[in-house]
Amino acid sequence: MLRYSQGRLLIIAAITFLSAVTAGAQSGRQIKRTTPAPVPTPAAEAPLAKPEEKPKPALTLIVGMQHTNLFDRSRIGNPSGALLAVENRLDDHTGVKVSHLWGDITRSDAIRRAKSEKEAYVVLVEVSMNRMAGASDGEWRLSYWVFSPVTAKIKTSGTTYPQMYRNRGGILNPRRPSIYGDDYQLQEASRDAAERILKAFHLQLQGKPSTS
Repeated sequence: MLRYSQGRLLIIAAITFLSAVTAGAQSGRQIKRTTPAPVPTPAAEAPLAKPEEKPKPALTLIVGMQHTNLFDRSRIGNPSGALLAVENRLDDHTGVKVSHLWGDITRSDAIRRAKSEKEAYVVLVEVSMNRMAGASDGEWRLSYWVFSPVTAKIKTSGTTYPQMYRNRGGILNPRRPSIYGDDYQLQEASRDAAERILKAFHLQLQGKPSTS
C-alpha cells in the first residue's frame, strides 16, 4: 500500500514538472503578430479638361435690309447681294459676330428690334435710286443706319455711291453690261459701308479692303 502511494506521488510530481516546463517554454516564445496588408488607395482621377470658352465678341451686329424703296430692279441682278456683301465684310473682323434679319426690314422694325436687344446693335441697309442726281436714269446709293441696343439711338449712319467704284475693275457682260457692272459696283459700295461701320466702333480690318 505504501509503494502504491509513493508511485502515485511520483506520477503527480512528474506531471506537475512537465506542466511547469511546458508553461515556461510557451511563455518564452514570442508571438508573431501579422500586419494586415495595406488596402490600396484608388488613384485620384484627373480632372476633366474644361472645353475652351470662345472669347466674347467685341461687337455683335444684327443686319437687315429694306427693299420697299427699291423700285427699279432692272439694272441690278441681285439687290440682296448688297446685304450679303455688308455682312461678309463685317464678319471679316474676328471680334465681330454678325446675325441676319430675313425679309423686308423697315426702319420701324429695326428700331423695335434694337430696343429689344441688350448688347447687339441693329444695322439697317437700304439700296435706293437718287432721282435728283441730274442723270436721266438716276444714281444708285446705299444708305445704312446703326441703332444702339435698348435706346435705339443712331450710333452711326451714312451713304455710299456705287458709281464711285466704276473704274475699279468690274466684270462686264457684253450683252447686258449694266447689270453686271452695277452689281459689282454695289458690292464695292457695300464693303465700304461695312468698313465705315467698323470704324465707328474703332475696329479696323487687317490688310487692304477686299475687292473680290
